[in-house]
Amino acid sequence: MYGICHLSIIPIRKDSTSKSELVSQLIYGELFKVIEKKEKWFYIESIDDKYNGWINYSQLKEISEQDFKKVKKTESKLLNNISSEIETENGNMSITIGSKISSAFILNHKLKQEKYSKNSIIKNSLKFLNSPYLWGGRTPYGIDCSGFSQQVYKLNGFQLFRDANQQALQGKEVKLEKAKPGDLAFFGDKKITHVGIIMDSNKIIHAFGCVRIDYLNEKGIINSISKKTTHYLKKINTY
Repeated sequence: MYGICHLSIIPIRKDSTSKSELVSQLIYGELFKVIEKKEKWFYIESIDDKYNGWINYSQLKEISEQDFKKVKKTESKLLNNISSEIETENGNMSITIGSKISSAFILNHKLKQEKYSKNSIIKNSLKFLNSPYLWGGRTPYGIDCSGFSQQVYKLNGFQLFRDANQQALQGKEVKLEKAKPGDLAFFGDKKITHVGIIMDSNKIIHAFGCVRIDYLNEKGIINSISKKTTHYLKKINTY
């Protein structure tokens, strides 16, 4: 069975209950494959980043394998504005930045004002500035560190995996002195647990409490207010 995110956002849970931890989100237009059904829950795999989790039956929109293949073959276009509106049969619906607007045709939806361009990574990252931190979130209304890097890179045509330790396996490792704005820096103690996007002037933008700009040196992230090290640098990758 195949499905598509026909709502602005669909939560992906760790287990088959609404009380379970939010581990990620499907965003409008994204495709998924149903792997298992359990009462009123479906265990799915997101096509873009191969991430697994449970969604509720009330938010499932099934599509045929033929339609699935049509959408998959369509050149991907993402909403580049913070938000916009989609015209549906039941009225307008708000969608968020990173929505896959190229999928709208299969749902008979129409974007009111389609604007799409591949801007720089830093320019797109600043659109999320001050967005609140939310474990499992992938939108400006709540986002985690790897969801932030994934969405920013996706707006620039590059698909990252979902979690920070997975993203660290992509790209090519470089030294701090060779890093350029837009490269990803990974942090942690024994294992990688955090990621941020390198800016110029020894700065980094990352989701910690909210999407914020702090300082970066060879040790890690230096909080711009407290001047204390909050995350310890493990590696830097360029893509």
